[in-house]
Amino acid sequence: MFQEFYDHCKKNDYWQQNQQILLAVSGGVDSMVLLELMQTAAQKDCLTLTVAHIDHRLRPESSVEADYLKQYCQKREITYYSKIWDEVDKTKNTEARARTIRYDFFAEIMKREEISLLLTAHHSDDQAETLLMKLTRGSTLSNLVGIRASQSFGSGTLIRPFLIFSKERLEQFAKQSKIVYFEDSSNQSDTYMRNRIRRQVVPLLKKENPKFLQHMADFSEQITLADEIIQSVIEPMYARWVSKTKTGWSIQLSELKQEKKSVQTFFLITLFQRTIVPKGVSISQSQSQQLLTMLDRPAPQLSMDIEQGWQVMKEYDTLFLEKKRSIHEDALFFLNEFEHVFLSKNEWLGLETVKEKIDPPEIVKNWTEFSLLISGQTALPLTIRHRKNGDRISLTPNLTKRLNRLFIDQKIPNLIRERAWIILSAEEEIIWVPKFANSYLSIPTETDKILYRLLYRIKE
Repeated sequence: MFQEFYDHCKKNDYWQQNQQILLAVSGGVDSMVLLELMQTAAQKDCLTLTVAHIDHRLRPESSVEADYLKQYCQKREITYYSKIWDEVDKTKNTEARARTIRYDFFAEIMKREEISLLLTAHHSDDQAETLLMKLTRGSTLSNLVGIRASQSFGSGTLIRPFLIFSKERLEQFAKQSKIVYFEDSSNQSDTYMRNRIRRQVVPLLKKENPKFLQHMADFSEQITLADEIIQSVIEPMYARWVSKTKTGWSIQLSELKQEKKSVQTFFLITLFQRTIVPKGVSISQSQSQQLLTMLDRPAPQLSMDIEQGWQVMKEYDTLFLEKKRSIHEDALFFLNEFEHVFLSKNEWLGLETVKEKIDPPEIVKNWTEFSLLISGQTALPLTIRHRKNGDRISLTPNLTKRLNRLFIDQKIPNLIRERAWIILSAEEEIIWVPKFANSYLSIPTETDKILYRLLYRIKE
């Protein structure tokens, strides 16, 4: 078995002569066989081995196993690192949290000791179990690649050289070589989904077809290659159409809407996988289909809620993906001369006279500025608030227009409309909508004396 293992590793250039390698060793049969084979490989290639072990303290016997492994490594002069998972409550999401603890520890050691290669003992049964779990729960194509033989990790690379072997093959070798290992009693419990699949499903499928594990490995490889092709198509589109914003992401739709449904589907999957899925947000198949339908609808503005407060908004030929923002209708500010106010963390408004300027705060001095000259006939204090239903603005002495209609004519997206500020005189007449509209009432007549200057600055 060693020669098959060694030839496989050398064929794939998993390590180089004189390299230092970190081995993740639990004490179970898989990792103890890996440790045995790697000691032989280390003699051939002058490798330096380091062992990392996590004592999860989920079983009474785990401390005994950790002590045995420590003594084993000391006897063979192998550097040994261990960590105890000492959280009090380990009852919720145990598998995922334990995995995070393990891999964070491995990454920490690699960085501290400048080790660029980590080996784990995942085998072909693990691969099959992982794929079945993902298929059962529902997963995107890119996630169905299963366990990768090689991938970037921490400050180096994670290698899984045992994916060519079955669990049974490893157990046979351990028995023949009289390797001491420990059985994890929790593997006999059906509490976890993986254990149920391992104990109840996989044996039936192996019995149905002795080549089941190989077929699953082949399937995983085909999915990996298919995903590479898909990403080669999607990647240039993603780079061209997706932009990061302060509050999320914006996506240009004009070209995307011309693509086939297959391209649209995988583009959206890639979009979510790179943006909000890492934040713990799940996207269902029905939501993806709903979004595809939204792209085809002629309505200029549509929105769809996702979980955890995220929202997708179609605004003409742009799609916005961001957290919902609560726009407070009761947000209200008042302004007299020489006063200024932060309307939000990115917006500032000040009122100065033409004779005497105000000194803006240092933080806003490089922000984009918009200004408006108004006459002394404008009654103070000015009122600043968000738009309300029925708001109208005077465009000429004889023409007023609903603000909502004005925004529609300018094709201003709903989200921006909701955030726009309305500035009114003390008589509650709109004089300015910064960035969007000046009221006729704000234009001084020939007999008016220009007295004030409104300054609106925004961090864009």
